This record gives sequence, structure tokens and C-alpha cells, in this order.
Amino acid sequence: MLQDVIDRSTVTKKIAIVSSSDELNEFLRHLLTHWKFELHRPDHPEVLLLAEEGQATPLPGQRAIWMTRSRYQGADRLNVPITFEALWQQLEHHFHRPPRTHIRMNVEMSALVTVNDSTVSARLSSLSDMGCRFSYHRELVRDQSVVISLTLDGEEMRIDSRVIYAVPGREEAGAFTVGLLFRGIDKKQRDRLRSFLIWRYLEKVRAKMDGYRFRTALGYFDLPDFVLERLGAPEVAAGE
Repeated sequence: MLQDVIDRSTVTKKIAIVSSSDELNEFLRHLLTHWKFELHRPDHPEVLLLAEEGQATPLPGQRAIWMTRSRYQGADRLNVPITFEALWQQLEHHFHRPPRTHIRMNVEMSALVTVNDSTVSARLSSLSDMGCRFSYHRELVRDQSVVISLTLDGEEMRIDSRVIYAVPGREEAGAFTVGLLFRGIDKKQRDRLRSFLIWRYLEKVRAKMDGYRFRTALGYFDLPDFVLERLGAPEVAAGE
């Protein structure tokens, strides 16, 4: 049995958001809530400060990530316009060891899983552009080959994968929770999956915000063309 599964749910991720844009502040509050962060005021040293440069002063010993338009690069800098990957990775490095470098989402999606000559329907519970988690009816072994077939917006993707863990399922007797690493994925498929996940997160945020405020906040981000098309290619730029 494989048990290389780290329980990340025990990590409390406290964060405070400070910027000159009310729209960006609201946007980030909704997004980071979906990413399982606890939102706090910035007046405590244990709270990570996610702030626009020049808009906040950290307390002694307080960690900070600065959103900036300057050309200066650093481990504590997020350049505007912000990519989702950079935001995700910065936050991961502050709260998790090892950090996850690929955006992922808890999902409820159907897929086809092929192991040897057997193909069965499975339910995905987590998805990233480099792997997934699903429930399977029997135990698998490390590095076992699996082909998974996903359908995203009517487009089927078949991806060669390998097992990285399998643990007994919590909800269904006799079932196993299996983690896969996509090893046969090409750049086009990865870009497609990453864009899909960003779009899904943005749809969750958009449902919580006024349309104009949402579009204004998007001006602070560098988004893939696929995402812009799905969102209706907003034209509002940050600060306007």
C-alpha cells in the first residue's frame, strides 16, 4: 500500500490583503477563500501580508508578498499583471513543505481509467495540469501505468500516467483513493488543463462580485487567451 500522502488540511493559512484597489481586494478575498485561506486584519505578525507595494508596512518579523509594477525581481515580489501560477506558487512556498507548484482544484468530474486491459468509469476529486486524484475499486501499486481520459468542454484528452499513491478510501468500503502523475502529457494539454482550472476558479469569483468590479480586478492579471474568451474578453484595465 502506498501512503505518501501529506495531510495539508492541518495547515492554517492566515493572510491579509492590502491594495489601493477595492475591486482587487474583493477579488483576492473571494479567490483566496476558495484556496482555503483564512482572511485576517494585517495587524498580527503571524499573518502573511499580501500587499500592493507602498500600501502597507509589515510588523517586525511579519512575512510579506509585494504586488508591484517595478522591474525588480525577488522571492517576495509578484509582478503586475499577475499570473495565477505566480500567485499560487508564492503562497504555496510560504505555507507548505513541499510546496505544490501546479494549480489544482477539488472537482467532481467523470473520467475513464484504463489499467492494463480494463477500462472503468471513475470520479475525479482533484485535478491539476500535472496530475489528479480519483476513487478506484482496487489497490494499485507505485509506478503502475494508467491511462486517463478526460472531457473538457467537449474535447477529449487521453493522458498516460503513473500511480504515485493509493490509500483506502474513507467513504466507500473496498475502494481506494489513487493519485496519478501525468507523465505523457504534452505542452498543449498542460496549457489546456491549466487554463480550464483558472477559468473555473474565476467563474467562482465572478459569481460573488458585481460585473464591473470583477472586470476591473481582472485588469491586474495576465490571463491565457482561452480564459479571456470564456469570460468574454474584458476590456477594463486596472486603475481605470
